[in-house]
Amino acid sequence: MTAVFRISLVLMLAGMGMGDIVVASVGLLGLCAGAVVLSIRQDAVAQPARESEFIA
Repeated sequence: MTAVFRISLVLMLAGMGMGDIVVASVGLLGLCAGAVVLSIRQDAVAQPARESEFIA
C-alpha cells in the first residue's frame, strides 16, 4: 500500500510541477483513494463491543 501512496504523491507533485491538471488530479485521486482504503482496513479490525455500564 505504501507504493501506491508514493506513486500517487509523485504523480501529484509532477503534475503540479508541469502545470498539468490531469496528472495532478490523478495523483490526488490516488492519494484520497488510498487513504479511504486504509481507513476501511483499520475500521475492519475494530474492538469487540463492551457491555454498557449504564443501568436504567
